[in-house]
Amino acid sequence: MQLYTAKLSPFAARCRMQIYAKDIIVDLLEYPTEISKEDIATASPLAKIPVLLDQDQVIPESDTICAYLEECFPEPSLLAETVAERARMRLLCRIADLYIMASLTPLFAHLSRKHRDQNVVDDGLERLRAGMTSLEHFIGDGTFAVGNRLSLADCSLVPILLFVVTYLPYFGIDEPLAAYPKIAAYWNSIQLNPHAAIVIEEIRAGIREKSGK
Repeated sequence: MQLYTAKLSPFAARCRMQIYAKDIIVDLLEYPTEISKEDIATASPLAKIPVLLDQDQVIPESDTICAYLEECFPEPSLLAETVAERARMRLLCRIADLYIMASLTPLFAHLSRKHRDQNVVDDGLERLRAGMTSLEHFIGDGTFAVGNRLSLADCSLVPILLFVVTYLPYFGIDEPLAAYPKIAAYWNSIQLNPHAAIVIEEIRAGIREKSGK
């Protein structure tokens, strides 16, 4: 089993965190050092990371990969315990993808004040605030995003929240979680989880490599 991955992809990081938590043996192939854009496009016409290769199965898209791995390796389970909690787990994953990361992604091209379109920034930040407000409403009050154990919601949220706290200061928001006490408490606690800590350091290493520091 192989995973096409990249340190700076929050979606690939989601899959890696699940793999670490379930202790699955997967060959992690890093873009661009071990695989190329051509390799990714050959594997999947979507031409996006992550892609999971399992014998003759080619599975793109992080949400689909996580579901596949959960069915192949059901123990330890990263599904929330009850039906209601599993619904909230999936909701948090959707909020993370569609309302937080989707709002944050356009801002990356405007990190430099010199090349910034303030209208794009203002629109992105407003959308991001709406997404974060929704997350604040639905996230749990404990150590984990849902219930009392690590779940796929945590795998989704950890990489994306790391991007939030890392990059919002570029836009003058020095304390990105100050307006969201539940998210802030969650972020402080989940960083202590060993599987989350590995992924956080991998992403930070990717950021350092990209910046040349």
